[in-house]
Amino acid sequence: MNIHQALSKLDWRKRAYFMRKFQIRSPKNEHILNMTDEEFLKWADRQSFIVFHNWEQTDEYFELYMLYMKSKMQRDLETVYDVVSDKAKQGDEKAVRLFLQLHKDMTQLQKAMNRTQTKQEEVQEEEEDDLVL
Repeated sequence: MNIHQALSKLDWRKRAYFMRKFQIRSPKNEHILNMTDEEFLKWADRQSFIVFHNWEQTDEYFELYMLYMKSKMQRDLETVYDVVSDKAKQGDEKAVRLFLQLHKDMTQLQKAMNRTQTKQEEVQEEEEDDLVL
């Protein structure tokens, strides 16, 4: 699930607050991102940000924040990979070593993810097998 899918399940005020706070753009929210605090509160029909600040202490908010950070780190990793790849192609010795290390790390990560997915599927099958009709 990406951040936009997760946000679509929220109350519209929370969604707007989160997108405004982290400047997450969508085709329909440019006006929200440019609002002042006072304009946003009026638009959201709230007197203060207390309800939003309280929400920031919840598991729901933390899960959204982690999903947002994960996607941000993925974009940063892509950028770093492109830079390292270009330098490696130009013959930069350090970049070649780093490129090979990145490749090795990504391969290990993919294997770990595949093992986790396989375990989750096995657990799900076991849970389904225990059903009594």
